[in-house]
Amino acid sequence: MQKILAYGEIMLRISLDSEINSFMRSTNFGGCEANALVFLSQRGYDCEFLSSFPDNLIGKEINSFLKSLNVKCNINFDKERLGVYYTSTGKNNKPTKISYDRKDTSFSKYLFPKVELHKILKDKKYVIISGITPALSQECQKNILNLIDTAKLLNVKIIYDINYRPTLWSIQECRRFNRKILNHVDFLFTNSKTLRDLFEIKVEFNEVDMFQESEQTLKKFFKTYEIPCVGMTIRKNNKLATMINYQKTNFKSQIFEINQIDRVGAGDSFLASVIHGILSGWDLNKIISFSTSSFALAHTFKGDFNQFTDTEIINFTTNSIN
Repeated sequence: MQKILAYGEIMLRISLDSEINSFMRSTNFGGCEANALVFLSQRGYDCEFLSSFPDNLIGKEINSFLKSLNVKCNINFDKERLGVYYTSTGKNNKPTKISYDRKDTSFSKYLFPKVELHKILKDKKYVIISGITPALSQECQKNILNLIDTAKLLNVKIIYDINYRPTLWSIQECRRFNRKILNHVDFLFTNSKTLRDLFEIKVEFNEVDMFQESEQTLKKFFKTYEIPCVGMTIRKNNKLATMINYQKTNFKSQIFEINQIDRVGAGDSFLASVIHGILSGWDLNKIISFSTSSFALAHTFKGDFNQFTDTEIINFTTNSIN
């Protein structure tokens, strides 16, 4: 069984209901790397989460929670705090509003010894990282760069979701850091707007065509960066789709039109579903069909973790409109 490592932060999510005058709607744990890892662990993959938690009741609870989902935990425990993020649910073309309280957290302040990373990665085949992590601190940036250096040395494939968050760092800071790492990435996950903003790509496209913007953006992106596999999520109003570019060939999904309940974690579901399909040896048409259904389904419930089965995901075609 393929072994997968993810490095990232787990936070307490507090969901606020913007539609009624109640303050707190619900609380749960979440984090993009962990969301993807849980999806994969539920399918029998050997998954390990690398992070740092506060050495208190809530840190131990998160550790136990992940273990209950078959995720191995390689955790530093210290006296710092847990990050919190507040969400106001986004639907259809409206993005979810997110406010972070994650300064000086256990995760952001911990620098992993580089020698330990070699031990951790030596039996892994894949490592999942996110562009949110380097936005948090210099320590996190060093951890990411050390992870990539060690992964390349050990021939571990790098899965990277850009996940640009303008509330965490500037577009200039994000651009500089991504230029350091992108040519080392094996699987990239993003969307057209992020690529265009981050790398100052200008394209002309038809707003009606679900895929033209992504196709034109990738064509220009590939003039600078060589990445074997790029997964793109696409949202236009209440319509959802994805596109996978594998070795310079575009594979386009069907289009879903659904009632969107919560967008948080949907991109993580797409990433994990693509990796699941690749590890299962599926052809690209099956991979994009499955991963797009998973992406669409992740909009239909509140919470970060997609816990639908493969059968439920495969059967989710009712709302496909082409």
